[in-house]
Amino acid sequence: MRVFFNPLNKVKKKKIQKFLNKGKKHYERKEYVSAYNCFSQGASLKSPEAQYYLALCYLNGHGVAFSLQEASLWFESAASAGYNDAEYMLALLYMRGLPELNAVTGHDIFTLKQAKVSDDLKTDYEKARYWAQKVAENGSADGQALYAYLLSEITSEQNQFDEIIKWYDKSISQGSPQGYMGKGLFLLKISKTQDDFSKAAALLQVAAENGLGTAIYTLAIMYETGKGVEINHEYAVQLYKQAAELGIRQAQALYGIALRKGNGVERNFIEAETWLRRAAVGGDVEAASVLADMLASGNKDIPPNYTEAIKWYQFAFLEKQHVGAAFALGYLYFNGLGVVKAVDKAIDLYKFAADRGYLPALDILAEIALTNSQYISVEEVVDNYLRPQAEKGNKKIMLKLAMALTNNKNSEVDLNKEKEAKKWLQICCDEDAEAQYWYGRMLLQGIAGEKNLKEACKWIKSSAEHGIVKAQLLWASLLSEGKTEDGKIHIQEALEFFKKAAEKGDASGMFSLGAIYGGGNHLRENRQEAQKWFEKAAELGHSKAQLMLGRYLYDGLAGNKDIAKARYWFEKAKDNGEKEAGLVLNVLNEEINQQDLKPVKNKQVEVAPGLFIFQDT
Repeated sequence: MRVFFNPLNKVKKKKIQKFLNKGKKHYERKEYVSAYNCFSQGASLKSPEAQYYLALCYLNGHGVAFSLQEASLWFESAASAGYNDAEYMLALLYMRGLPELNAVTGHDIFTLKQAKVSDDLKTDYEKARYWAQKVAENGSADGQALYAYLLSEITSEQNQFDEIIKWYDKSISQGSPQGYMGKGLFLLKISKTQDDFSKAAALLQVAAENGLGTAIYTLAIMYETGKGVEINHEYAVQLYKQAAELGIRQAQALYGIALRKGNGVERNFIEAETWLRRAAVGGDVEAASVLADMLASGNKDIPPNYTEAIKWYQFAFLEKQHVGAAFALGYLYFNGLGVVKAVDKAIDLYKFAADRGYLPALDILAEIALTNSQYISVEEVVDNYLRPQAEKGNKKIMLKLAMALTNNKNSEVDLNKEKEAKKWLQICCDEDAEAQYWYGRMLLQGIAGEKNLKEACKWIKSSAEHGIVKAQLLWASLLSEGKTEDGKIHIQEALEFFKKAAEKGDASGMFSLGAIYGGGNHLRENRQEAQKWFEKAAELGHSKAQLMLGRYLYDGLAGNKDIAKARYWFEKAKDNGEKEAGLVLNVLNEEINQQDLKPVKNKQVEVAPGLFIFQDT
């Protein structure tokens, strides 16, 4: 067969090549209008390569108005002619709609998955798989990684795993960072052992070293949590920073949070705000909520900015119904911070968060109900929020429910409610030290049942040993008064628990220590130690400690007599309701008027039964 040479084809190819060369040069120089014109002319001559570059111009809005429709048409035209890069881009397009690729670094398909999906183009995984398979079979390493990824997204059948791994391995054999990252992420998805996670980490490390943001971000999470690698918070933060600089929004948010808290990096509020703001502007609602927290809190140098905080809380709430943001908004509306006070709106926001089991919201609704029932009743909080959560097995809520059920400030004692409260406390006291205290008290006092001293002591002691101050005070009081199961006084052990409470800043514990060291309590008298603890408690506003400190100073019971200071503390005690302090002051004033200062008669301080018993208000 005789083949005739057509000189027109040669001319056409030269024209196409000329347009492509000029277009690429213009594009590199960011002369986008000129580049667009060159690619348009090449595309009109049916050059798949020119059509591909023209599609990129439409996709990025370079030299022409951004158009999803035009971009998809030109990609499809080039892909239909077998142009590999166009097939790859078309697969990405069908996979997630058409994200704004100019905001993404390279062809990171896992970043593209997180990008904003366009409403103009529906996702179609089957078409995406079709085009990815074509480019993969044509030998494209990135195409093979994309095809493997799409297979993993389309199927969860274990018998397909070998096929998925096969395509990732083909990509890796050509050195594709996408292949390393894809296989690493896939192994993370299906792995169950630490060894498997370690293999995933090794693959992701290669991808990270090649600058793929998603791989860097994922590695950061692994180093922070110890999945497949040893925990290394400092290195994790370094990786978050790298990923953040590559535009990974979640990394920007987590790096900002680390800077704010000083976790794995030196605390820096200015940098923290910068990164959180970048992530929030990019649409990350967690970053928006944390940024709002920073703005609402302020710091020692910058006052709170409630107005901007509200803007970001509203964004997080409206965009993704962020529960923490809803709660924070409720707080600002309830207190009129940065916004006109609107209690009803605040209650609605608290209810929204409470409906989703947000513990602080349940707390505050219960508090509001107990103090301001005009806004929401205790019954509503119990019936609609606390009890349903408790019935779901939420043990943290069980304690709050018990507290609400036993609130008798505005009503008579309800035996049924007390029995229910006791039931919930019994269920959760194995895990909740505060519940142990309240359950122990109910057993001690015989509330909603018979007294049970043995069980009461068991739970009160356990609560005290777990650091609950109220329990430490009560257990110490029982020990000091011989009201435990054996009926004996254990003053040394009582002293230890009073000290535990005092060391946590509790004034009642400090006063009790002063009373014990003051003598008459089965312990050698130590007035210097007694005065020390009375003084500590007095400075915290404990009225009886103020009275006792006044006596010690006036009579010099600990060795140092100071009438001026004694008067000061008597005055404080009187102001805080101690009638005896007023009587002492009257005597002092009378003696001063007579110009005959005599020591106030040192009455023996009687320790009435129950002195150390902690009374809750």
